[in-house]
Amino acid sequence: MANLAESNKQKGNFAVASAISHFVSMGYTVSIPLADTAKYDLVVEQDGIFQAVQCKYAGYERSKNIFAVPLYVSGGNRSAGNRRIKYQVKDFDILFVVCANGNKYAIPSAEIIGQVTINLGRESKWSKWEKYLLEPGTYCRSTVETVE
Repeated sequence: MANLAESNKQKGNFAVASAISHFVSMGYTVSIPLADTAKYDLVVEQDGIFQAVQCKYAGYERSKNIFAVPLYVSGGNRSAGNRRIKYQVKDFDILFVVCANGNKYAIPSAEIIGQVTINLGRESKWSKWEKYLLEPGTYCRSTVETVE
């Protein structure tokens, strides 16, 4: 994003647009809910499998290229007052995150439920999230793991 002073709504719109671009380029059909009251931003479908996607923009850096992603809803039409509501198991299937440095992640929701924040961008063997970093030409990982 060129202008760091953009509103949270604009950053959210950028995240949704990035997710649409990614999923369409990977051959998915993308659907958008008619109202913004759903607990997800998109539905993607490929080969008859539908998955709900929650999109986030991570612009806050905890340190150089380490981006904090809040995993709750605050304000808006999904909460009362300033309460923070954590995501629940069936709210969505995939968390799609675009970071201010351009990195994109597709994380299965089962991995993040119960957490308040995750930090993306750590390049160490202890980083749980980097395996979900999307590289050009890769597919979104399914929420169902396969055993080979």
